[in-house]
Amino acid sequence: MLDPNTPVWQLTVGQLLELVEKQQPKIELKTEPEKEEYFNTDEACHYLKISKATLFRWRKVGYLKSDKVGGILRFRKSQLDSILTSNY
Repeated sequence: MLDPNTPVWQLTVGQLLELVEKQQPKIELKTEPEKEEYFNTDEACHYLKISKATLFRWRKVGYLKSDKVGGILRFRKSQLDSILTSNY
């Protein structure tokens, strides 16, 4: 047990390491990564209640990003949700 009144320069290396370890926050690692849900073009249009033309226009101007999975355009559900909750 360390005396709180002991100056740092009088601590042994072991005591100093013990003090540092107590001050470091514990990092919790996620054991299972969250699985992202993807929509194809038709599903994204239906989810956003917009036409395909609007979907592709938003994609072209950069308002909406897409990924290609297996050569097919896919849209992340989390990004579609952020569009639905934005105040534009």
